[in-house]
Amino acid sequence: MAYTIYNNDGTVLSTIAVGDVDSYSTSLDLIGKNVNNYGEYYNTNLVRLLTSFASPATEQPRSPQTGQLWFNKTTKRLTVYDGTSFQPTYGSHVSGTAPVTTSTGDFWYDTVNSQLKVWDGNSYNLVGPSASGLLGTFGILPSQVPIRDNTSKITQKVSLINSYGSYIGLISTSSFTMEASSSTVLLGIPSTQSIGEGVTIFKDLDVKGNIFINGWNVRNHPNTDLSAYYNITPYGSYTSTNTTTNLVAYNDANRAIAADLAKMFSTSTYLPNSTASVVCVYNTQTSVRKFYLTNLYGPFWWEPLNGYPYTTATASWLWSTSTSLNIVP
Repeated sequence: MAYTIYNNDGTVLSTIAVGDVDSYSTSLDLIGKNVNNYGEYYNTNLVRLLTSFASPATEQPRSPQTGQLWFNKTTKRLTVYDGTSFQPTYGSHVSGTAPVTTSTGDFWYDTVNSQLKVWDGNSYNLVGPSASGLLGTFGILPSQVPIRDNTSKITQKVSLINSYGSYIGLISTSSFTMEASSSTVLLGIPSTQSIGEGVTIFKDLDVKGNIFINGWNVRNHPNTDLSAYYNITPYGSYTSTNTTTNLVAYNDANRAIAADLAKMFSTSTYLPNSTASVVCVYNTQTSVRKFYLTNLYGPFWWEPLNGYPYTTATASWLWSTSTSLNIVP
């Protein structure tokens, strides 16, 4: 007489003829009536159940049943068959597509985007990182390789600022000169780069709002002290003699400096009477000259301040009397 084996829902799983063994309907060997050596099949089934069908990932149990346990020897994890595939019984689902789940709090590690997500009962919510791994690294992270001082070779405490997988700056706890193997090879910036304590930006800094230094508004303060460097050597050798040649050269230098100041410090951004201290270099000598933002001749422009002519302690570089001190439009 044949044996009829039923599923939990009452449907027929298998009908086994007398003397036969069903080795295909499930992961166990289902024994029919009057099977020779039936104890061998029976004991083998017990071992399979005892070890949860333990096998490598390439040898999943045959014909698994919903709710069946399987210990994956490759991943060292116990999994359960959900009717479609084996899912972990703890930890997170690991796959490139969202798993089907109804258990609030289940984790899913998205292998495509390298992100961890959690099921809230309706959908998967992102745990982190905030940006897909396909877009690169974002945020402030410690350097994965040592960044050393060029002289002492001591590793510095540095965090890198990342955007779309590119380095755009760093934060350092000390000032140092970075060795070329770090700056050029790792960061792609000029070798032996000088790094200051604090934040160093590798790219342009475009500020749309105000800049505050110790609570002081740099952009909107009426007497902003700015600084610039200018080499006036190309304009020739000058004395304080009131000559046409000196006056022309003086105005040419003023125009060039004012034009460059307008590029660095926009005349439409800073308030009237803001001042800029210009370090003027002539051959090996230097002196500080001040310009201020005014509209002496129409639109606002950076003009030389009378109290700061082109003079050093020993000699005059350019016209330094009280007349003809401003740029002629």
